[in-house]
Amino acid sequence: TIRRISRSCCAIPAPLSTAGGAMADAISPRVYTLDVLPQLTIAAATCSASIIQFTIPQIIKLSQTSAVKLPSANFQTSMLIMGRSIGPQTGITCVQFALVRELRDVLDTVLGPSPVNQAVAYGAASVPLIAGKYNLLFADVYTHFRVATPEVPGETRAQFWMRQWQTKIRPGLVWSYLRDTGSIGGAVVLGPLVAAQARDFMEPGGDLRQPPSRGLQFCAGLLTGCGTGLATQLFHNAAMTGGRMAGLGEQPSNMACMRQLFDE
Repeated sequence: TIRRISRSCCAIPAPLSTAGGAMADAISPRVYTLDVLPQLTIAAATCSASIIQFTIPQIIKLSQTSAVKLPSANFQTSMLIMGRSIGPQTGITCVQFALVRELRDVLDTVLGPSPVNQAVAYGAASVPLIAGKYNLLFADVYTHFRVATPEVPGETRAQFWMRQWQTKIRPGLVWSYLRDTGSIGGAVVLGPLVAAQARDFMEPGGDLRQPPSRGLQFCAGLLTGCGTGLATQLFHNAAMTGGRMAGLGEQPSNMACMRQLFDE
């Protein structure tokens, strides 16, 4: 979904096309972020709902090795947490997707069009937003179960924002960047390569100026994303551990998150 709304005309990147295909991709009109804002919002809401639903059990499972163990969440509990989290998560994801598009266009202008720019843009623009999303979701889950870091009385606005940075963004920040650049960013780069190779295998001698079918692109992207997601799962778990530690009032460094993960 991210790749579909972020590419200009859903064309194969130039390295996978013939000279004619590359020229067509290069001269295709740019689609501005505001032009696809409705699609971007729908994608952000769908992705956010999925992330919330699948992350809640992970947060609860991670808590079982900590000093504060959370109870299991039934469907009703998950929906209550969903209602608390879906608005902020969707808003942040909209900003994230928009920044990815804009930064990709900047990299294409400065460095020249390349599928790698999409991966770099995704990692750079998404962090610290993704770290913030996961840590906010941790806070929402712990708040629902009435386990929350106590408020600090009398703090200034500057102290408040510094605390937000320390507790909701910084924990596991490096691991969040490596996870998303390698996972989604890697799939964005490798997915078209896999689709093109599969098309050449299934349709030898076909017209290389035509992109693979939508179905083939979807299957290639799904399989590639599964592979890159599995390959970066360690970074994901380290970032999740950092969010859990922050939810319990700690301020772990990136290395402390990884050490705690291996200790557990």
